[in-house]
Amino acid sequence: MDELCRSGRVISTEGEQALVRFVRSDACGHCNACFTLNAHEADIEISNTLCAKVGDIVSIELKGGGMVQASLIMYGVPLLGLLIGVAVGSQWGDLYAAVGGILLCGGMYFLLRGLEPRFSRMDKFKPRMIEILQRSEENG
Repeated sequence: MDELCRSGRVISTEGEQALVRFVRSDACGHCNACFTLNAHEADIEISNTLCAKVGDIVSIELKGGGMVQASLIMYGVPLLGLLIGVAVGSQWGDLYAAVGGILLCGGMYFLLRGLEPRFSRMDKFKPRMIEILQRSEENG
């Protein structure tokens, strides 16, 4: 699957941004790319390229390749840090292996958190609004 499409309702707009609420599916997971309201709903802030109004139902697209890459970065890099820390620490004993793995894994996690603003500006990791499926009755 190259693209994941979802539909949601615009609940607010501010400038060129829209806050869209959609129903989460099981495939959605817990990646924290959006603000989760509860187990069934989530909000995501997205560029309002179609000038959608509050109450409109819009279709949102997220490229599947971007999701896979983001998952590999967020899970793979700390895991790699853990493995390298354990391998290097094991030269001096089990305690050093455990401490080294935990420290390097945590360091990689905080490094990624620091780079998060840079990743969030990259288009391949951003969802985009592709269509207004239904205008709200208030907007005609």
